[in-house]
Amino acid sequence: MNQATQEETYGKLLLSDLLTNIWYGNWDKYEEILSQVPDTLKSELPFHDHYDREETSLWYDNHFKIPGAYFIPPYLSSYNDQSQEAQEQARQDVLCLIGEYEKFGFYYPLEQEEFPDHFGSVTAFITAAINAEVKAAQTGDEELVEQLKKLQKNIYTTYLEKNIQAMANHAVTKTTDDFFRIFIPFYVQSMNDIMAE
Repeated sequence: MNQATQEETYGKLLLSDLLTNIWYGNWDKYEEILSQVPDTLKSELPFHDHYDREETSLWYDNHFKIPGAYFIPPYLSSYNDQSQEAQEQARQDVLCLIGEYEKFGFYYPLEQEEFPDHFGSVTAFITAAINAEVKAAQTGDEELVEQLKKLQKNIYTTYLEKNIQAMANHAVTKTTDDFFRIFIPFYVQSMNDIMAE
């Protein structure tokens, strides 16, 4: 892996980890990651200008934890058609997603006490695969690097891509705070960029 590609992969890893921690509302880890980011790159994170830990934490709960006027379901299956057939397909997708996690030895959603189809869980899985890709590249295992890239792309296109825009569309009318109003479209675009190759 050449230097530019390696730096790009590290950048994807850092960004994906940051996005995961926002989805889980893990503000300690969010702040820890940002402490490692140069100020010049922080300007590339437009939502960060609106970060106030107490306020952002409160809005996180309003948007993703407490059903009500501002609630944005953080689960992929929430954005499927409500027909019986679509709901059955959503159940099958979750079971397949769990299978992918188990094959990879990825148990982060259980550690976080979250469902496997939580946006944070899927993003964390992609983050874990990027991390494994970095390690494979360091050992020169190009075959494994390609397998991990294929796994990331498959998880994105099979599970995340079909519901990410529906979530963003739903969020438009729910977000009044600037952090999440800016974060959600940023997340959609970032995941598209991370998966573009």
